Amino acid sequence: MSAPLVEAVIDLAALDANLAHLQHAVAPAELMVVVKADAYGHGRVPVARQAVTSGIRSIGALDLDTALELRASGIGAEVSVLAWLYPPGQDFTEAIAAGIDLAVSSLGELQAIEDAARRLDGTAGFAAPRLHLKLDTGLHRNGATAAEWPALVAAAVAAEGAGLVRTHAVWSHIAEASDDEDTLALERLLAGVEVARGLGATVAVRHLAASSAGLRREDVRLDLVRMGGHCWGIPSFDGVTPADIGLTPVMTLRARLIGTRPGPDGTTLGFVSAGYGDGVPRNTAGTCTVAIRGAQHPVLAVERDHLVIALASAARVGEVAVLFGTGAEGEQTVRQWGDLSGTLGDEITTRIAARVPRRYVAAQ
Repeated sequence: MSAPLVEAVIDLAALDANLAHLQHAVAPAELMVVVKADAYGHGRVPVARQAVTSGIRSIGALDLDTALELRASGIGAEVSVLAWLYPPGQDFTEAIAAGIDLAVSSLGELQAIEDAARRLDGTAGFAAPRLHLKLDTGLHRNGATAAEWPALVAAAVAAEGAGLVRTHAVWSHIAEASDDEDTLALERLLAGVEVARGLGATVAVRHLAASSAGLRREDVRLDLVRMGGHCWGIPSFDGVTPADIGLTPVMTLRARLIGTRPGPDGTTLGFVSAGYGDGVPRNTAGTCTVAIRGAQHPVLAVERDHLVIALASAARVGEVAVLFGTGAEGEQTVRQWGDLSGTLGDEITTRIAARVPRRYVAAQ
């Protein structure tokens, strides 16, 4: 089989090391690995399986389709899988049968979950779903407002009394806009927990922090920290390299030098077999480089199926060009690509097209 013209190499050993480091950093809080957006382009099923092998027992799926796919892939009931974003009219029957943890932001969502649970109640193997009740603490992404919160909690407690659900967690999204706003979000969440407990809800788990706040602030870690980008070795802090926070980039994007020709002023142009059709951002032209045999070559243009680069040293057609990776082969990291092109590193990995083959390097 011939070598691919472009491929994303996913280093599961690096993922394993990142997860071990992050688990230690947030302990005694639990680490939830969030695999939304196809694990930010890394492949949700292989990444989730490696996370379980690495000792992770909590996975954030975002949507029910992803959560159900993870269960179907063999991730069993010993691992909690949480979904929290649903379209209007969502039917929760299949999710309840699969043992998915369900976030609830409104009375309407709770009613739909109750309706599905009633349909399943009495069937073989029925288990009331665990609920993560969501309070809006200032990000306004979703979640009950402070005014709506007591009614939502009271309704969940009533449904629990009927054997249809199990209250389990209270949570929110943190804005990570400033320390003051994050402190206010924490205070609002803790106040919501007290209200929930006062109304009879079980609050076994409280979770608020994501990647950035989870590393920066011990006080917001609570019982569980949700992380995505840091798991893949993409820092969420400005001016910080992966190595600075003990992480290794998991994805390396490789392509082939497929041609050369003379350029203006005695330069040589190279053509690399990855373009915006593969998800390479067009604004990496004039800002980023690719590496061939350790030498960096500036990106001059991003076409649909190829890059145009200025060859800074001799290179042969067929050689591998590393667009981004760990830096071990002289290439820039995806965080550097994000900084230089005015976006986020995890946005770049997420947009790498499905047509680009993912090659998984197993952890030893």
